[in-house]
Amino acid sequence: MTVRSSKVAHDVEITGTMKFKGELLFEGKFIGDSIEGDDLVIGEQAEIRAAIVHVKNFSSAGLVEGNVEVSERSSLKGTAHIQGNLTTVRLAMDDGATFSGGLSIVKAAGQA
Repeated sequence: MTVRSSKVAHDVEITGTMKFKGELLFEGKFIGDSIEGDDLVIGEQAEIRAAIVHVKNFSSAGLVEGNVEVSERSSLKGTAHIQGNLTTVRLAMDDGATFSGGLSIVKAAGQA
């Protein structure tokens, strides 16, 4: 099975709602209600302002304002700035990353 990978370049701005499958490397700007998908990788220059981001895996090196729900793994790189609540199963956070909000680390679905 081939994993789909897509990229949104730094000169792209999206407003509204965004849904995707596979892996998305996001380097642009997003302002809107929600982002939904599988594996979201946020570039260093990216800016996301969303009411909710709901993904399977989340990796950020950029700015995210809003609540983030992750069903598997979250990774905050050294240049990441997160403002909002983060709910995840696993979290890795590099030195230099900033996080302002509530954090909930929950068990994966199906685990006792």
